[in-house]
Amino acid sequence: MMVARSAPPTSHSGADQHAADSDRRALFLRGVEDRIGVIVGTEDRLERAARRLLLANDAKRARALVCLALAEAWRVDNDVAVELAAVIELVHGASLLHDDVVDVSDRRRGAPTVNHVEGNAFAVLCGDLVLARALALLPRLHDGGTMVADALDVVARMTAAAVIEIDARGRLPEPERGLPLWHEMAAGKTGALFGLCATLVGRAGDVDDAERSDACRRLERFGVAFQIVDDLKDLTGADVGKPRGQDVRERALNHPLLVAVVVDDAFAADVASRWQRPGPVADDVVVALCDRAMDLGARRAVDEARAAVAEGAGAANDALLEVTGWARGLVEQASQLVLQ
Repeated sequence: MMVARSAPPTSHSGADQHAADSDRRALFLRGVEDRIGVIVGTEDRLERAARRLLLANDAKRARALVCLALAEAWRVDNDVAVELAAVIELVHGASLLHDDVVDVSDRRRGAPTVNHVEGNAFAVLCGDLVLARALALLPRLHDGGTMVADALDVVARMTAAAVIEIDARGRLPEPERGLPLWHEMAAGKTGALFGLCATLVGRAGDVDDAERSDACRRLERFGVAFQIVDDLKDLTGADVGKPRGQDVRERALNHPLLVAVVVDDAFAADVASRWQRPGPVADDVVVALCDRAMDLGARRAVDEARAAVAEGAGAANDALLEVTGWARGLVEQASQLVLQ
C-alpha cells in the first residue's frame, strides 16, 4: 500500500517554535510508549519484566526522536512513524536485555536489571520475546517484507559487534588495534540501529534508494558519536543508574581510555598490567584509571565525536537538520564533562 503523507509542520518562531517542538515530541513519544505497552502486554512474567525495562522513566528515546524527524521531513504518516519508532525501540530494548546478561550488569535505567532479578536464562528469553514482537510488526507495513530483511541484517550486525566486544573483554588490544576495533564495534552495535531508523522510515515514505542510503550512512556516524559520549559518561560517572567506571571494572573497550593508551605508553603499561591481574578491579584503582583516561583521552574523544557529527551532517537535507542539532547538542554536553 502507499503511505499517506502528512502535512509539513506548521511554521513558528522563537519561543512559540520551541514550545511547539517540545509539545510535538512529547505527543509523539507518548504515542510510541503507548504502542510499546500494547505490543508487549502484561499477561505473564516475561511481558511484565520487559515492560519494566522498555517503559522506564529515564529511557532516552533517542532513536524514536530520530524516526520522528525523518518521518516529518519525508512526510510519512504519523501512525506509521509511531509504529516504526516502537519497532526500533523494541529492537534496542531486546539488545539491552541481552547485553545485561553478557555484561553481568545489575543496574539499568536506574533499576535492577532483569537478569539480576530473574536470572540470566529468563533475561535472554525476555529479550527474545521483545525482538520477536518487534519483527512481527513489520510485515503489516508498507514494503514490510523488505523491512523485516533490513531489520534482520541490522540484528546480525549488532550480534557480530557484541562478539567483538566479548572477545576483547579482559585483554587490552595493542595500541594500534584498539581504536579500529572499538570503531568496528560501535558502528555495528550503536550506529547500525540509528541507521535502521532511516532505512525503515525511508521505505515507508517511498524515499529513493540513494537518499535513504545516504541518510542511513550519516545516522550511523551519529550513532558512533553517541557511543563516544556514552563512553565519556561511563568514565565520569555521569550516566544515571550506572556506577562510575563500569567499562574499567569489566575490562571492556572504552573510547577515551583507548585514546589514552595510544598517547601515553606509561598509562598503557599500567592498564595492561591491571587487566592481567585476576579478580575484580579495586574501586580506588577504577577511579584512578578513569581520572587518568579522562585527562589523556577525553579531549580527543570529544573532537572525534564532533567530527563524526559533522561527517554525519555534511550537506544535511531536511531529514537530518533536526537530528544534526540534537547530535551536536549531545556532544557539547559531553564536552562539559571534559572541561569540569
